[in-house]
Amino acid sequence: MRHQALQHVCLTCRHQARAASTLSRASKRYVQISATPTSTEPTQRSIEATQTAAPPDARFEVLGTHSSLLSASLSASQNLYTRKGTLVGFNGSPENALSTLSLLEPFRRGPLAIPFLYQRLTSTTPYTALLAPKSPNTSLVVVHLDGRVDWILAQRNALQAWTGPSLALRPQLNTALSPAYWGQTHTTGRGLLALTGRGLIHQISLKQGEEYIVHPSHVVAYTAGPSSPKPYRFKATSFRLQIPAISNWIPDTRFFRVMRESVAWSLLIRVAFTLRTWSRRTIWGDRLFLHFTGPTQILLQSRGNSLRDSLSNRDVNEIADSPAGSAAAAFHHRKPASGGGDVVHDAVTPGPGAPSEKARETKLSFATVGQKGEGVRWEKDGQVGKSS
Repeated sequence: MRHQALQHVCLTCRHQARAASTLSRASKRYVQISATPTSTEPTQRSIEATQTAAPPDARFEVLGTHSSLLSASLSASQNLYTRKGTLVGFNGSPENALSTLSLLEPFRRGPLAIPFLYQRLTSTTPYTALLAPKSPNTSLVVVHLDGRVDWILAQRNALQAWTGPSLALRPQLNTALSPAYWGQTHTTGRGLLALTGRGLIHQISLKQGEEYIVHPSHVVAYTAGPSSPKPYRFKATSFRLQIPAISNWIPDTRFFRVMRESVAWSLLIRVAFTLRTWSRRTIWGDRLFLHFTGPTQILLQSRGNSLRDSLSNRDVNEIADSPAGSAAAAFHHRKPASGGGDVVHDAVTPGPGAPSEKARETKLSFATVGQKGEGVRWEKDGQVGKSS
C-alpha cells in the first residue's frame, strides 16, 4: 500500500511539472531558426487508411553530409532543367534519354546578369539524375511549391535545378542592388526547386506580427508576402547631434561659384564621395540590414557575399544619411474598412504634388441677374444673398 501511494504521488508530481513547463513555454514566443531539412515536402494525410497514395511525378532528395549532391527521380516524359555542366550521373535507359540545351529568356535575364543557359533532360522511361553544383563550399536545399505561396530568389546564382509543368520563373529588377546583381527571380506555380547557397542553408519562420533583421548578403530566398523587406540601420548612439554645414561658413562669391564648375572641383567631389562610401562599407557596414515582417519564411546562407554585391553605392549612402528607423516610420499599415483585401501602404504625409482633402472639395455657386438691372441674386453653399 505504501509503495502504491508513493507511486501515485510521484506520478501526480510529474504531471504537474510537465504542465508547468508547457505553460511557461507557451507564454514565450521566439523566432524559430532551424537547419533547413533536405526536403520541405508537406505532410499529407490520406482520406482512407487502406488507400495507397500514388507516387509523385518528380522527387528531389539531397544527399551527402554537406548536402552537396542532388538526386532527382522523375517519371516518364517529365522535363528536368538544371544548370549547364552540373549533371554527374544518370540511372535509367540511356537510349531513351534526350539532353538538349535550353535558353531561358536570354533577352530578359542577360541584362540582369541572371544565368539563362540550362540543360533540359527528358526520357520516355523513368530515370534518376545525380546533380552537383560547380561552385565549391556550397550546399543544396529543395523547395516544394504547391501554388499557394510564391518564392523570390534573392541571389542570382541560387537556382540550380527545377521541374514542374506549371512552374513559372519570371526575372524582375531590383534597383536597390548594384548593377551586377540587379536580377531576382519570382517563382510561382507548382513544382520543385533546388537552390544553392554558400556554406550551410538555414530557415527562419516568422509568424504574424513578428519582425527580424537580416544582413542582405546572407539572404538566399524568401516567400512573397504583403510587405516586402525594407532597409534598416541600427543606431550608433542615443544622442542626436547636428553639425552645421561648412558651405554656410563660406561666402557665396564669384570665385567659389567658378571653382564649383571646374573639372578639378568635380574630381575632388568624386574622390571624397568614394572615400566616404568606402569607409561606410568597411567601418559601418554592419549597420546596414534588411527588415522582414511576418508571416514569411527566409532561407539564409552561412557564408554571405560581400556588401558590395548586395547594396549599391547610392543605397549605402542613402541608408547611412537617413536617421535610424526612418524607413519603417515612412510607411504605416492601414487595413480596409470592409473585411478582406490586401494591406495598403500609404505615406504618412502626402507629396508636394498631392492635393489636400480640402482642395478636393467642389463648391458650386449660382447667380441670377435681373433684366432691368434690379441687382444680382446669388446662392452659395445653401445661403441666399442679394446685391444691388
